[in-house]
Amino acid sequence: MVFKDIADILSRLEKTVFPLFENLRKEYDCKNYPDLSQTEYSSFFIGNVKINNPVISAPMAGISDNTYRIFARFFGSSLLYSEMVTSYGLFYKHSKSIEMTHATEFERPFTLQLFGAKPEIVADAASMVEDRAEIIDINMGCPVPKVIKTGSGGALLKDEELMKQIVRRARKSIKKPLTVKLRLGWDFDSVNIERTAMIAESEGADAIAVHARTVRQGYSGHADYSHISNLKKKIKIPVIISGDIHNPFKALRLLRNINCEGIMIGRAARGNPWIFAIILMGIILSDKKMSDENAADFLKKFEKDIDYFLNNDIKVKILILYLKSLILFIGEEKAVKEFRKILGWAFKGIRNITDIKKDFFKINTFSEAEKVMTGLIGM
Repeated sequence: MVFKDIADILSRLEKTVFPLFENLRKEYDCKNYPDLSQTEYSSFFIGNVKINNPVISAPMAGISDNTYRIFARFFGSSLLYSEMVTSYGLFYKHSKSIEMTHATEFERPFTLQLFGAKPEIVADAASMVEDRAEIIDINMGCPVPKVIKTGSGGALLKDEELMKQIVRRARKSIKKPLTVKLRLGWDFDSVNIERTAMIAESEGADAIAVHARTVRQGYSGHADYSHISNLKKKIKIPVIISGDIHNPFKALRLLRNINCEGIMIGRAARGNPWIFAIILMGIILSDKKMSDENAADFLKKFEKDIDYFLNNDIKVKILILYLKSLILFIGEEKAVKEFRKILGWAFKGIRNITDIKKDFFKINTFSEAEKVMTGLIGM
């Protein structure tokens, strides 16, 4: 029943955003925009899995659930990730961990991201859930203290030998493509991204994703791409870059200057699932022959047009459908509580929203959420 209901939600979503795409089509005198989820632009392969375009949604704890992935896919994300799942929880068959591995037919290709510090447990967990995803990913970059304390995530960048053993054991345990999520290093005094990338490749990883910060930085400061500018000269497997990518021009510059295969959108997509469409369309519309300067001017105009055409009326309609999808998966009470933060992200910075924003955190039912959002129409 969920599949049928989700299909209906996606059909309504398509009708909701059609005016946006139609206006852009007329403004830029181009042919009808294709189904963005099927757009093949600079496609590449991770193992035997085809990735249709370079715009990818990042795994985010507490955010990358079924609904987030379904909407990211609709708006053009070419690869979807689970939230980070503990290998220990899977190994010991904890129901919550197993539940996090479920994905629908609307969330493909799907990558299951695991974390752990024991090579044999990570390998066994990967083999247990291999049939649920197209790709298995191992997180070796998470900066969250409770993950670091277990020796997992970013802590592994301090122990290259252990990292090597984990990738090696995981590679031997599964047939599906294997990827690794990395950071620049533990801190700026121990940047080792070139070595860890080469370790991942030599032990059988089919691609890597690199967040351009150190583990100690967390999400503070700025992403530093200088340390990965030569990465493609060191390894042959696909490289996906993440960190502070929030507009089409930044995405375009990374694709051009680092020659990476993909760019990964994380925090910029919170409450903003349409960002995948904005970045993907911006890249497609930017002539490859444009200089960076000309592309920058063009994309500034494009973003202004997006802001004009993607008004609050359309955003509200999209988010109502988003909430309906959340309810299908986790029930109304839990969905509405989750939705409060999504509303806060979606309408951050909107003029004259202070009074209405207070109501975001008071909603307890779908009808209350709908009423609050209706007040945003026309603002």
